[in-house]
Amino acid sequence: MNKTFKDAARLCTLAVLLGGLAACASAADPNAMSVDSGSAAAAPFPAPLMHAMCARNVTGGEETNPMWASKVGNDGFKTALSTSLASAGLAAPSADACRYPIDVNLLGLSQPSMGFDMTVTSHVNYKVHAPNGDPFLLATIDAPYTAKMGEAFMGTERLKKANEGSIRESISQFFDKLRATTPAN
Repeated sequence: MNKTFKDAARLCTLAVLLGGLAACASAADPNAMSVDSGSAAAAPFPAPLMHAMCARNVTGGEETNPMWASKVGNDGFKTALSTSLASAGLAAPSADACRYPIDVNLLGLSQPSMGFDMTVTSHVNYKVHAPNGDPFLLATIDAPYTAKMGEAFMGTERLKKANEGSIRESISQFFDKLRATTPAN
């Protein structure tokens, strides 16, 4: 190989590496983490839960450092859960009307450091309280989601999409557990 070709190849490699470093991590989007519960095939929720639930506390999340990796923050998770509750007809019309508050603890995200297809598994503890204050549903859900290379070229964007998909899957599985409960009135 001639020197000019080697120099051009080095410059191209350097440009690709610097382009990858310039990509900043961004926080998970609450809208992309929300569940649209309009599926007609899904079983109905128990009647006492309809228009009677709210996301009270969300803990354990982390804010995203743009120079590091995408994370899921408490506020974003709470917004996604609240939006999902509203979409399913479960959200109370006001905080005062919330009879079944939900406390959520994001125990962690198992994230890859790199890869073509990136799988993130969220580990989330949900606790739903009955009107008398006692917990009536306790569930820890491990929900994996894989963002494929075709969804986003940049690894930081794929990781963000995997985070969002994992939380969306977690909320969906939580809804399945709600459908199978018999809440106290």
